[in-house]
Amino acid sequence: MPMQLYEHQKQALEQTKDFNRVAYYLDMGLGKTFVGSEKMKELGTDLNILVCQKSLISTWIEHFKKYYPQYEVIDMTVKKSSQYFLENQNQIGKCILVVNYDLIFRRKFFLQLENYTLMLDESSQIQNETTKRSKFILKMKPKNVILLSGTPTAGKYENLWSQVHLLGWKISKDLYWKHYIETEWVEEDGGFFRKEVVGYKNVDRLKMKLAQHGAIFMKSEE
Repeated sequence: MPMQLYEHQKQALEQTKDFNRVAYYLDMGLGKTFVGSEKMKELGTDLNILVCQKSLISTWIEHFKKYYPQYEVIDMTVKKSSQYFLENQNQIGKCILVVNYDLIFRRKFFLQLENYTLMLDESSQIQNETTKRSKFILKMKPKNVILLSGTPTAGKYENLWSQVHLLGWKISKDLYWKHYIETEWVEEDGGFFRKEVVGYKNVDRLKMKLAQHGAIFMKSEE
């Protein structure tokens, strides 16, 4: 079934046509699934990996099978299918591996793969870079990256660093916080102090830098 895109979706793809690492931060209802899928097709790698929440595995598989029949879609949450890929990956043509966030870091072979497009659905799932899933994904070696989220930070820019890193903006976490996050030390009971985020700075510059690294923010009212 051929894909019919809306104008705002075509616009997002046009704005990122020269990028191989992109983020589509589109409000719910704006069709980031279709934008991300079309970008994946445009990037043209034979091997593609889609990481999503477990509850959406079947939805994504049906989506790819319906609109992208040229790809073999492999459910990597099923042991038999996963084994099939490992045994036949050199013979398999264009394919999409679908796996969930809580499983991917248990499948070490993903770290050995190269020259693929990595698409993260609800990329806010890796906003805490200290979790096993985030550490693992940040170690992966994709050629291209597509991030999809309606709420990439939930308004909290301090949660964006790991996604910034995947987009290829090689700013250290310390420098990122120094430039964009306002903090202060707050005393707790017992005389202990903790750092608390109290606001943000240089937000226009942050958004400009994100745009320079392939990030599109789009609200429904736009």
